[in-house]
Amino acid sequence: EEDKQHGYGVETLQDGAKYDVQYRLGKKQGNGNFKWADGSEYTGNFLENNIHGKGVYKWSDGRILDGQWMNNKIHGFGKFRWPDGRQYTGEYVEDKKEGQGTFEWFV
Repeated sequence: EEDKQHGYGVETLQDGAKYDVQYRLGKKQGNGNFKWADGSEYTGNFLENNIHGKGVYKWSDGRILDGQWMNNKIHGFGKFRWPDGRQYTGEYVEDKKEGQGTFEWFV
């Protein structure tokens, strides 16, 4: 409709970042993958161009956040792991740990 992206597509930005995602009427929607130029990566759901729903974000330094997202922020249940093995599993509200959760350190 009106020459908008619709269906599966790959979009590569000038800095080398790359979307590999479903489009609906010109907006990223559904399952997809985004790789930033620094090597960080998100794989999961998008809704109207935002990270939204279940997904995994991997930073280039090895940190991983697997959980629920809302409007580009971790929101709901999630698991954050650091490269050294530490992890937090619990609730998030708009990118902040809030509510029930457990930190684990390995010595």
